[in-house]
Parts: sequence; C-alpha cells; structure tokens
Amino acid sequence: MTLFQHYQVSLILSIVITIIVGLWVLIQKRHSKVAQFFCLYSLTVALWSWCQLQGGLSTTPSISLVWIRAMFYAVIIFPVLLTHFFSAFLRVDQRKMCLIGWILVVSFLPFISSNQFLRESGPLGFLPAMPRAGPLFLPFNLVWFGWIFYDWWLLSRGSQDGKGPGRKQVNWLFAAFVFGYATGCVNFLYLYGICLPPIQPFGDYGVPIGFLAIAYGVFIYGLFDIQVVIRRSLVYSFLVTLLSVGYFGAIYLIEGLFQTQLGYRSSTISVAAFALMALLFQPLKIGIQQLIDWLIFRKPHEEMVKQVERLEQEVLQTEKLKAISTLAAGMAHEIKNPLTALKTFTEFIPEKQNDPIFLKKLYEVFTMETQRIQEVVQELLEFAKPKTPRFKSVNIGPIINSTVDFLSGDLLKRSIQWTISCRHNGATIQADQDQLRQILINLIQNAADAMPTGGTLTLATQVNDGYLELAITDTGEGIPKELLPKIFDPFVTTKPTGTGLGLAMVQTLVRAHHGTISVVSTPARGTTFTLRFPL
Repeated sequence: MTLFQHYQVSLILSIVITIIVGLWVLIQKRHSKVAQFFCLYSLTVALWSWCQLQGGLSTTPSISLVWIRAMFYAVIIFPVLLTHFFSAFLRVDQRKMCLIGWILVVSFLPFISSNQFLRESGPLGFLPAMPRAGPLFLPFNLVWFGWIFYDWWLLSRGSQDGKGPGRKQVNWLFAAFVFGYATGCVNFLYLYGICLPPIQPFGDYGVPIGFLAIAYGVFIYGLFDIQVVIRRSLVYSFLVTLLSVGYFGAIYLIEGLFQTQLGYRSSTISVAAFALMALLFQPLKIGIQQLIDWLIFRKPHEEMVKQVERLEQEVLQTEKLKAISTLAAGMAHEIKNPLTALKTFTEFIPEKQNDPIFLKKLYEVFTMETQRIQEVVQELLEFAKPKTPRFKSVNIGPIINSTVDFLSGDLLKRSIQWTISCRHNGATIQADQDQLRQILINLIQNAADAMPTGGTLTLATQVNDGYLELAITDTGEGIPKELLPKIFDPFVTTKPTGTGLGLAMVQTLVRAHHGTISVVSTPARGTTFTLRFPL
C-alpha cells in the first residue's frame, strides 16, 4: 500500500476501534462515571480521526482547512476530558483543575477559526492539501502538551495512597495512553510543514493499538472494575474458523500463483498443496490456542472458575459469621433488660410476698417483660428462618391498596394523609402475596412512626429497565446520616421501643424475591425506600 493509503486505513481503524471500545466499556458499566468519561473521550478521539481523515483527503486547501479546524474543536478538549477521566478512575478530587481546564478551553475556542491559528496551504508530502500553523498555534501547543503531561503525571502517581485501583491497572492504562499519544501526536508535525515518512502516517496506527491495549487490560486486569468472563470454547471456535478460512485462502493463492507464474495445469501440485496445508493446520491450531491461553486466560479457565467460586464461598462464610455475631450481641442486649427487671422484683419476693400492691405490680412486670422476650424471640425466628415464598404471578397494585386500607385507621389517628400512584400499567411480578403484604406493613408502619405529628405518605410504582419499582416516601424525621449504611442490620433502630429486626426482615424477604431495596433519607425532610422486583 502507498503512504496515502496507510494514512486512510490507520484513521479509519482509529474511528472504528475507538467507537467500539468506548461504547463497549459504557455498556459494561453504564452507571459508572469512569466508564461515562472514557466513552466520551473515545468518541471525541473518533471525531478527531474523522476530521483528520477528511482534511487529508481534501484536494482543495480551503476545504482541508475547514476540516482541520473542526478537528481542533475536538482536540482542544482532550486534556480536560483526560483530567475528568483520570480523577474518576483514581478516585481523587480534581474539580479545581477541571474548572481551570475548561476556562483554558473557552479562552482558546474563538481563535481556532482564525488565520492566526491555522491558515490555508497546499500539498505536503503524500497529502494533496494540509493547513499550516499560525502565530497562535505554538502557544496553544505548549499549553495543550503541558496539560497532557499533567494528566500523565496524575495517572503515574495513581495508586500511591492505596485508595484507588491497583498498581497493575494504573501502569497498564498509563502505558496505553502514553503509547497512543506518542504515536498519534506526530500529526501536529503536518501543521508545521513537516512530513517524515515512515513516521507519518504509520504513527496513526498507535491510536487504535492503544485502545485495543485498554480493552485487553479490561480482560486481564479488570480495568474500570469490569469483570468479563470469556468462554474458552467460543474463542477457540472463532480462531478455528479464521484458521480454516486462511487455510483454504492460502491453497487458492498458492494454486493461483503456480498457474500464473509457471502455467501448470496438473492436479498433482494441488493435491500436494492440500497435503502440506493439512500437515501445518493442527500445529498452527495448537500454537494459536497456547498463545490465546497466555494472552487472555493466563491460567486454565477451569482453575479461574474454581478460584472465583472459592472466593464467593469465603465471602458468604464471612457474612454469615458477621450476621451470627450481630444477632448474638443484639439478642443479649434485648433480653438483658427484661431479665434485669425480673431479677430485681424476684429479689424482693421473700420480703413482700404478703404485700398485695407488690404482688400486683410483680404480676404486671412479669407479664410485660415475658411478653417482650417472646416478641423478640418470635421476630428473631421470622428473620433468621423466613418461610419459603410461594411464587405466582401477582399485580402489586391491589395488594398496596388493601394493605393501606388495613392500616388506614392507624394512619388517620396519627393525622397522616396518603397518596397511591400506580403507574406500572398492570405489570405483574413473581411473588408471594402474603410476604409482599408483610413487607408493605413493615415499611408503612415505619413511615408512620417517623411522622408522630402527622405528614404525607406516598406509594408510587413504575416499570423501569425490566424491573417493577415501588417507592414508599414519608415526610417524617428522616434517618440520621451515621445510621444509613447499617439501617438494614439486625437490632439497628431509631425507635426507643423497636427491636431493630423489621427492616432486616424486609431486606431478607425482598432478596428472597430476587429484588433489591435501597433507602434515601434527609433529616427533618423525610425518607424514601425503593424496592425493585424483576418482571
């Protein structure tokens, strides 16, 4: 291929690969700021490549100038996008630097379309037309490269504090970006009237290679906290298909070469070519499989799966031990108070066994405290070993209405108004009606307890991303900020007479329905519990 063809191919590869890698990372982790900034950066690089390609293909200097100027509207935001991306990736605060970066971007923007920045010019090397730098282009370059070097410095000191990603992840990302920029930035030389084959245009191949290296880092090091499990059989099948296509293609080319160069028409050489390629096919297949094992899997796939299963079991066991410890401590605390009261009264029985007032009080205390112990034990049993749900197709709307009607008397006594908004269009979920009602009763009663002087209770449903969402919102006292992370732990409560098992039991029941529960609360303004059940 000619240098001009390499120029076109390298930039087309850059456009395709940056878009694919950027969107793939975003799809894998669409709610992550790291993935969002990386995708935005990738699309900006694709825009740069497209404008660079069009500028190089233009035969008219004025049209080439338009495309290259448009390219710099993307290039100018590279450094600040990298600052956003690296700060999110490293989990460090760079808001001030990002603000300074955007100020610099805005200050340079008006000059991009002027001849002081870029001006028309004719052919350069293998390119039919390419603009030349104006007086302001060098200061822009100095600021631009200075900011890029700051971004690299920020990334290079990435995991020194141990709070961000691992050292291997940081080093891999650093190497990929430095390689991509070191090779891609040779394009600036065109604008200074410098064309240095073969550095140009082969340097443009470094940009797609850098992005492919980042994608490879996702597989090997879990970049951006993305875990991808590759089936070895699928990889091998794909490679065998490619090898088979190459096999028959090679035979066709060899036969065509002999026919055109030597003019043979014998079937003997064709059979010999087939035999030779058949002998080479299996060793090539084994060699490629070994290369893929080393590049992607590094260790047998079965061993990786077993290792993941072992880690999951260890985490599960740790959580079980933590739960048992929490339950034991909570039980001791909850039962200790009633037992203390009972012990105190029993110590006075020998002295006051004939005192009718004492005996009456003793009866009341014994009844009240034993009832308290019974309630704690019963709630603990329900939490520790809930009944297995009996799933069937359920419309949650009627269950919400009937549960609120059941509790309406208590809500009216407390001066609580309620609103029900069912916008799930009759969508059904697989659930146990009794357990759903138990979940709703607990959450509504909690909301009511948070509004001792009255307020508004709102229950709203909607369908979102394949899930039915139920939001229960109150205008009560809210949950203290320090309690929010552990609000679903057993024996954690904000109520003086509560056991702290209600929300823990609700979470257990929600998980049994393959759902999730989350909470958002603002002190003195209210709390919202959001439940999500798969459709």
